[in-house]
Order: sequence, then structure tokens, then C-alpha cells
Amino acid sequence: MSGLVIVLIVLMLSQSLLSLVQVKYYQSFIKKITTEQAGTEYEFYTEVVKGKILRTIVAVVVDVEGKVIQCYICKGLTIFARFKEEHSYRGEQLVNYRTAAQEKKAPQIEKALAQIYTRKLEAVT
Repeated sequence: MSGLVIVLIVLMLSQSLLSLVQVKYYQSFIKKITTEQAGTEYEFYTEVVKGKILRTIVAVVVDVEGKVIQCYICKGLTIFARFKEEHSYRGEQLVNYRTAAQEKKAPQIEKALAQIYTRKLEAVT
């Protein structure tokens, strides 16, 4: 019985340490992007979309008109998931994804872009 308690304690400590590593990575990524875009008219948004198993974090830099300048995607379960730039969304308008949030079959990335578009509209009005 004491062996099970020790295993549980080790697992809890491991989870705490790995969570700290994940938070530090996220903070450093966000800081890097915001310092790159400092002094420009571009806006930076992040959104998390939860799937049945995986989560997708989308970080996007858009101009005033809603055109995607940079799009970064982080998918995965563990701390080993890293942000990768997704070039296929560069130059796209956020307005093109406004209905994706309601569609069940839409990719998680497009759902996140639709949610970002909605937040951008709320900030304008």
C-alpha cells in the first residue's frame, strides 16, 4: 500500500514539474511574438479549441483589416507539443472562417480562427 502512495506522489510531482515547463514555453513563445510585432499596427490573438482528445492552440497575428500575417498552431497532449508556423493560412481573411465555429466537421484550426474573428469584431464595436 505504501508503494502505491509513493507512486502517486511521484506522479503528482512529475505532473507539476511538467506543467511548469509547459507554462514557461508558452510564456516565452508569446513574449517572442509580441516583441517581434511591437510597434506595428498588427494585432495578436490566441485561441484554444478542445477536441475529444487533443487540444489545439492557435496564435495568429492579423492586420487591422483581419488578414492573417502569421499563424502558429500547437497540437497535442503533452509538453512536447510545440508551436509551428502554418503557412497555408497566411494572407487569408478571418471573415472567411466566421461560420466554421458552428460546423461540426470543420477543422479545429478553422474553428479557432472563427472564434478569433468573433473576438476581433467584439473589440471593434
